[in-house]
Formats: sequence, C-alpha cells, structure tokens
Amino acid sequence: MSLREPRRYLFLADNTFPGPVIEADEGDTIHVKVTNSDPASSVTIHYHGIHQIGTPFSDGPVGLNQCAVGSYQSHEYVFMAYPAGTHYWHAHSSMYFADGLSGPIVIRPKDPDPFTYDDEIILFLQDWYIETGTAQLAGLNSWPFLWIGNPNSILINGKGIAPECLPGGVNYNNAKVCLETCQGSMLDLLETITVEAGKTYRLRIINSAQLVMQNIAITGHNLTIVQVEGTNTEPLTVESFDISPGQRVDVLFTANQDPGSYWIETTVRERNIQDVKGQAILQYAGSNATVPDTVPAHPAWDDTAFGEMQQDSLKSLDVSSDPESVALNATDIKRYVLVGTQNVYTKDDGESKLLRWAVNNVSSHRIGPRPLIERAVTASEEFGWPTAIPDTIDMTTEPPVVWNYTDLIGTDFGGPGPSLGTYSEAVVRLEEGDVVEFILQNTRALNGVAEFHPWHAHGYSFYIVGRGTGIFDPEKDVGTYNEVIPVLRDTVTLYPLNWVALRFVASNPGAWFFHCHLLSHQVMGMGFMVVTQPDMLPALDDNLLSCPDYLYEDFEGLAAPTSSASFLNHFPWMFSMSTLLALFF
Repeated sequence: MSLREPRRYLFLADNTFPGPVIEADEGDTIHVKVTNSDPASSVTIHYHGIHQIGTPFSDGPVGLNQCAVGSYQSHEYVFMAYPAGTHYWHAHSSMYFADGLSGPIVIRPKDPDPFTYDDEIILFLQDWYIETGTAQLAGLNSWPFLWIGNPNSILINGKGIAPECLPGGVNYNNAKVCLETCQGSMLDLLETITVEAGKTYRLRIINSAQLVMQNIAITGHNLTIVQVEGTNTEPLTVESFDISPGQRVDVLFTANQDPGSYWIETTVRERNIQDVKGQAILQYAGSNATVPDTVPAHPAWDDTAFGEMQQDSLKSLDVSSDPESVALNATDIKRYVLVGTQNVYTKDDGESKLLRWAVNNVSSHRIGPRPLIERAVTASEEFGWPTAIPDTIDMTTEPPVVWNYTDLIGTDFGGPGPSLGTYSEAVVRLEEGDVVEFILQNTRALNGVAEFHPWHAHGYSFYIVGRGTGIFDPEKDVGTYNEVIPVLRDTVTLYPLNWVALRFVASNPGAWFFHCHLLSHQVMGMGFMVVTQPDMLPALDDNLLSCPDYLYEDFEGLAAPTSSASFLNHFPWMFSMSTLLALFF
C-alpha cells in the first residue's frame, strides 16, 4: 500500500489517542454515556473483556446486542466492573475501530493480586494505516477483492514512525508522504517510559491492533508473565512473548540494568512484515536520554513453534477459585468442531461476488432491522427455550464436509470447494449450565496460505484444554487434554494449521459474539453468536425495539462514514462522538 497523504481522519475519545483509561474497582457499576455528535456516522462501543453479567444489552456489537447510536443521539451503557484485570474498549460497528476509537480499561481486584510491584505502566499497541476504516471496508467488499495490505507503522501508546519516514527511508524527504516532524529526534517522536533503578514494574500490555500479532521484548530485561486477560497465571519468565489482537498480558520486570536508555520493541509475527516495528524507549531516571544502540532479540516472523510453545506453557495459578472450573470435571459436554474457511459468496443475481470467511461453511451476516438479542428474547418468551430464533441458522456440530484440513479446500482434495454454503446469522443455542467445547480447526485460505486467527469470546472466558498441529482427532487428541491447570482467558491464538480446544460453562444468559479478532476477518463473516437462556434476561432495552435502516450496518455495501469521540474523565464516563483530522508520522 502506498501512502498518498500524511493526514487522515481519526475518530477519538476526548481528542486523545489512544483514548482515556476507564478505571474501576471490581464490582463497581460503570456508566458510559455515548453522545454521537458526528453528522454522518453511527457507532457502538464494546467493553472487551468485561463479561456483562446481567447486562448483555451493553456489550456493544451493532445489530446483535443493540442498535447503533446515530448522529446527534445518546446511549448509556451500564455494566458491572467484572472480571478484574486489564481490558479495553473499542468501537464495534463497521471498521471504526481501525480509526482510533479505543482505549484501556483497568479493573482493580477486590482481593490483592498474588504478586507485588512498585508501580504500573500501560502499553497500548496498535497497527496503523493511512487508509481509513471506511476505505479498507470498501476494498473488502469489492470484487475483485482488495486486501487492506500491511500496516504503515506500529504504535506504542499512540506513537510510532513509518519505516519510509525514518532517516534513510524511501520517503524521508517527501513532504507529500512524511511530515516534517519525522525529521525530528526519535526521542521526541516515540513514547518514553521512565523507571527508577531497582524498582519492579507491572506492564499492562494490550494488543489493540486490527491485524498483526506482535512479539514484545525489552533490551536486557526479562519479563515475567503473571496474568492474562484477568487470570492470574503461574509465573513464566521469558525474554519476549507473543500477543495477538484482542489479547492482554500483564508482566513484571525489574529495572536492574545499568542506568541508561533501552528499547521496548515489538515485531510482527506470522506475517512477513519485517521492516515495520513498534518502538518505545525505557529510560532510567537520572540518566542521559539517548537513542538506544542495541535492539532486543525476537523470534523469526514465521517461527510458529515459538508461539505454540509459549501458549502451551501458560497455566492458571489456581483453577479452584474460578467459577468456570466446573467445566473441567464435566462428563456431559456439548462438543462443536468448528472449521474456519475462506469462501466465495455469489449474490442472488448470480454474478456479483464477495470473498468471505466462514465457520462450518456459514459466513456471519447480520439481518436487520431487529437486533439478534431482541429476536432471541421475544421468541423465548413466547415459545420457551431453547427455541428457534427468527432469521438465524443453527451452527452445526461438525463441518458439512470433512477433509484433510491441511490441504486446499477444493473438491480435488476432497473438500467442499470454494463456494460459500450459507450467508446468514449463525447461532449456538445453549441452556444455562451446559458445558460446551469448541474445537477450532485452522485451514488454508483460497490462496493456499494458512493464517493465524485470534478467537475472542464476548460474555465468557474459556479454558484452553488442548492444542495440536494438523487435524483434530477426537479418538486420540481428547486424551492429551490438560484438564488440571489450563489457562483461562477470553482470546486464544489459533496458529496456522493447528487446532485448539476451548471449554466453558454456559452460566451467563445473553447473546454473545464469538469471532476472529482480526478486524477484516470479522467483517468478512468469521464468527457466530452464542445464545444462552435469553428467557432469563431482564426487560428489553428501548434501544432494541427496532433499528432504523440508516442505523444498521450493511456488510454487503459500504458502511456509513466514520465516527469519533470526546470524553469527560469522571463517572459517569461520557463519550461525545465527533470527527478529528489527524496527522500521520
């Protein structure tokens, strides 16, 4: 992708980038009032990692849990601060998330953490495109298909420099591409984290990227993983670690090196983008600030075994304290084998096409104007639960065609072929107390490349009880499961040509999106809804009774223009959506 202009529109909270931090104590009630002052856009906000117990109408996905907030309209989200840990908020309509509308959430636990530190620091990671989310979505919805391409830069706490704008870069002196500010000191352009020698710090690291997994390291400093997505883990000391989009990892490190300047650096994993890196400077207080000389070591971009081993090494510190742990001792388990594929959808005219992602040959497509949760609640009140939900299709427990998933999808290889089977809203209907296991199976895209997919659950955390390479075989693979101390989290990395087994108990009534957290894959249909006991929910929110067409997302056409936000830093949290012209460097 070539840069055409060094300026683009951003959509922000309080004109800050990243957006402000929402902080609360576990169990608090949080109020977020969103006022959309943008004249041409609609928006929703998702609180990523918050389980929304009793408040599924505040979860955020447009057309699923609510109608969008239209221009000059307001909407209040009310929810409990749970679970404790490091989370974040972001837009969950169209691709506005790609335009900067996101920020951290920190929920402090009722009980003290089982580790100590002197201070804490948030590292908010993003990949950055000069193309707006609206422009990217237009390409994804085009035929021939136009991929979004690689990010122009990686940002740490909102700061970064595109490689072509670095000294010696191809556009360093091109004012039409790189702003004059790029020619300033890197010390001014990058984030500086100041630490005191001898102190131990907690880094709350959030990967808010829309596309890239990143490996993060600090020159000369070991990192000890102590928490992932709110789950305390057995301490794991590493030189670097991978973090996929949607994941949060809390680490401890001690400032125990000679006072000076050290690189905090991220590199891209599982995509061959070796020139784009995220960089910040770790600066010891009282030492001279300089651009560091030595960069930390990272695994090769395609060293999949490194990431697999690290993910397998994570263990919960104490599963007995987790309410979800009943899932580990269950014998009656609902198992779904979910095969993700890339397919071609042909529209009703027989000619127009779209490239989509699918699960068991169903690509998620939202059908308006009634949000899915409203249809589920209404149907369950009338007919009891479980009952069919209007305008949805049940997710199958196995793919319609079973083949060697390491081969291509074509019929020559025994696969179903590239044509998409169903373009609809897929649901898994559950009753409260059901124990569920999702087996996620990776396959090759139509171009033959196997991509990683970070799968994220709304409303739940799950145990990663198993993982393997190749094709899941229930006869032999179930016996290899870790059902003793598996890690509990809400976002898992499905590595190329791998399978991964997730288990949870359906204890949270509502309608919950389960999807790939690569934004382009999500809007191309890679996800489905988990609907749990909707007849137990409170009265429907007025916002759910009907969504006007202009407030409903249409994935077949272009989305509405984008939106942005303003923020008042006090309870109740308030966002006022408006557009801001941003500078790129």
